[in-house]
Amino acid sequence: MKAKYIIPAFLIMSFLFVETGCKKIIEDAIDCAAESILLSIDARIDTSNAKLVHFEFINDNTSGDLTLDKQIEWNFGDGKTATSTNNKVDHTYTYAADFPVTANYTLRKGSSSCTGQKEKTVTVY
Repeated sequence: MKAKYIIPAFLIMSFLFVETGCKKIIEDAIDCAAESILLSIDARIDTSNAKLVHFEFINDNTSGDLTLDKQIEWNFGDGKTATSTNNKVDHTYTYAADFPVTANYTLRKGSSSCTGQKEKTVTVY
């Protein structure tokens, strides 16, 4: 008699557990392609040194549900790389040219994360 009630109870509990788990995963899901629209690289040429560029990786997500890891991997397009820990980095170029600068980043939302890359061409005179 008791076995007849155990199986349905087990099935109901299993369904509730799976339903809750799936909902959490969906809530934490990140669409990196869509979210990358909110990310950008700002590059400002220094006013006293035309070869010095101040870079900043910007997250324009105003909802606060996405966080950007502070560690950004930069490639300055001239063979030099750096890692910033506050989304900002300065780089001095040795010659004038157009440089394809890339920043590799990680976005987080709840227990989910995704990695991506943004690119910006910087003209140094």
